[in-house]
Amino acid sequence: MNYIISNSGVVCAVAGGKSYTFDKGHQNYSSLLTYLKNGNLEHFEASYDVASTIEHYCEGYVHVDRGSLTWQGVPMPELFTDRILKMRQEGFNIDPMLNFLNNMNDNPSDKAIVELFDFMENQHLPITDDGHFLAYKAVDKDFKDLYSGSFDNSVGSDVSVERGLVDSNRDNGCSHGLHVGSIDYVSSYGNVDIKNMNDEGGSDNSDGGNQIVICKVNPRDVVSVPSCSRFQKLRCCQYEVVSLFNDIFETSVHVTDAGLKKVARTEEWQHEIAAKLENVMEVLNRAEVCSVS
Repeated sequence: MNYIISNSGVVCAVAGGKSYTFDKGHQNYSSLLTYLKNGNLEHFEASYDVASTIEHYCEGYVHVDRGSLTWQGVPMPELFTDRILKMRQEGFNIDPMLNFLNNMNDNPSDKAIVELFDFMENQHLPITDDGHFLAYKAVDKDFKDLYSGSFDNSVGSDVSVERGLVDSNRDNGCSHGLHVGSIDYVSSYGNVDIKNMNDEGGSDNSDGGNQIVICKVNPRDVVSVPSCSRFQKLRCCQYEVVSLFNDIFETSVHVTDAGLKKVARTEEWQHEIAAKLENVMEVLNRAEVCSVS
């Protein structure tokens, strides 16, 4: 990868046998320079022309037009569009988002699916390669939940309750169920100063030893997103505690040690995803109509 930068910041580069020219007006200008310097061809190409790389990767069944995505003519929800574009800008493929869609469609509650979209609008909630998502939880020094002190949230724990015992009414703020949240909500609720975390994941202030853990949640297990907290906390029936909190997630995808399990992109699979997207869009459209009427 060879490149020249003019005094005005215009970059002329040759990468992967192709010529590229861009200036400071490109939305990924800084990232492109970094990828050129590091010789990272895949990330450079994805960041240079996000739209064409998505269409090429998806072999034509995904179309990008003015920042909106369609799958075989079916419009994608804004959340999916934003996440997919960000994934490609960061150099990831879109399989994690497809796995997320598969899992979400296993959720028995249309209402929970709609509310999950509200929660995922919060920042720093990456999707995992198997289509789950990561969120935060405040616990005490013994890894017990702060509300009841009865659930063990040690790293590696699978925490679950019967779905029927989780409050599905988003108008009830404090109620039954397993809770995770955004980093802003969780650090405030647990009185944990994330700017002064020590090496063990706790903070060095008078928080009583409270700490933050990272939880992995399957979209299938989401039950409700209380509105009282500005959609920053979520009730679910199951999650896995995967690690202590060390730093805020900055990427849209978190790759696990197991790595990405790719699906066979057959025509049958493409039609199946289109049908699932249609279902999600119908659910979201019904919710929008109800909120207006």
